[in-house]
Amino acid sequence: MPSIVNGLFSGRSGLASHGISIAVIGDNIANASTIGYKTSRAEFADLMAGGQTAGKVVGSGSTISAITTIFEQGTTEFTGRPLDLAIDGNGFFVVADGPQKYYTRAGNFKVDESGFIVNQNGLNVLGFPATGSGALEPLSATSISQNSVRTQNVAVAGNVNAASTQEIAGDPAVLLPTIAAGAAGATPTTYATLSASAEFSTVVDVFDSLGSKHTITLFFFKDSGNTNRYYASAYVNSDDVDSPAGTSGVPRHLLIGGSASVRMDFNSDGTLNATTPAAPLTTTIPWNNGSNNSAITLDLSNFTQYATSSNITSITQDGQGVGTVTSLSVEEDGSIFAILSNGQASIIGTLGLVNFSSPEGLVRIGDNLLQQSLSSGEPIIGQPGSGTFGEIASGSIELSTVDIANEFVKLITVQRGFQANSRIITTINQLLSEIIQLA
Repeated sequence: MPSIVNGLFSGRSGLASHGISIAVIGDNIANASTIGYKTSRAEFADLMAGGQTAGKVVGSGSTISAITTIFEQGTTEFTGRPLDLAIDGNGFFVVADGPQKYYTRAGNFKVDESGFIVNQNGLNVLGFPATGSGALEPLSATSISQNSVRTQNVAVAGNVNAASTQEIAGDPAVLLPTIAAGAAGATPTTYATLSASAEFSTVVDVFDSLGSKHTITLFFFKDSGNTNRYYASAYVNSDDVDSPAGTSGVPRHLLIGGSASVRMDFNSDGTLNATTPAAPLTTTIPWNNGSNNSAITLDLSNFTQYATSSNITSITQDGQGVGTVTSLSVEEDGSIFAILSNGQASIIGTLGLVNFSSPEGLVRIGDNLLQQSLSSGEPIIGQPGSGTFGEIASGSIELSTVDIANEFVKLITVQRGFQANSRIITTINQLLSEIIQLA
């Protein structure tokens, strides 16, 4: 039958449960600045002793039945750091220590000494690499593919001077014979000789299939026998094409469209009428560094001939060469791009996210990490922005959801509960003393 002694046990359990609640509040306050932290709450439940008589049920105090993590969206703070990532919506990042996987909302990542994207504890961030198997794998910032390494198309636009008096008689390939790339038997010339006879020249940097840079020099010669005609000839350095390497700095003549020079005939209004050979103007250059012979198409269709100084208005070429990773960029859908020093952007892969049917069932293990349990269910794997998964906010971090003001209000309430339970024990102790004095 319930007695006054039951009150002692109720007070004791009340002290214990309120003490745990104070500890939970203290944990929340301590983590007010922890990235991705979610507020926890102590769940009180009443205790019942056995052997109760119907209609005379007296409780035995309270207990903490569970500590619930409240998974609500935290405020995102913009940092501008590319690998500071916040999830705007549902989902968790996946990190791994070998085969062991953990889950977190803290997206303050970095690149380790091996080039892998890791969290602040060195655990690999998992995702779907661009060259992976489709399963969650570590993401490497050095696993990049580079497109448009070699130059395939060159376009040069400009004007050649219709009033120039720097003229030659006929095709410059006849006037100034050179050794064609890989050929022999012709009389070599020099860049100085070419410059002295040409009205104008320009250089174009191109890349071979290995990403090495080479220079093509274009010379434009005015035909003394036709006031509306120019010739264009192309040269590369002997160092780049001779095998074995020839005299350094000697020009080697390139065949363009099978011809030694490109004849450019202009209309009387200064516009280009036609080229001989006709477009497309293609030259194949046998680089001697082990790269593939590069077929390059040269576009001269945007040249004019006006009575003004010769000049170049634009030079474009589609080769990029080989670049090194200078920074990373993460899109809303989790796509991770490596920004290269040559201006290219190469995709590394996509961040992986997981969700659970009961996120409250995840177990905290410290270091901003959560672990799967029977209560959480199995992880549901996906990508940012798909299904119910949230999007990625790059250059931002998710702040703690702890509300300091709310925690202190709860602390005052729980403190009063703790004090009241201690007073119960003191009061019952006094009552028991009175009973003993009756003996």
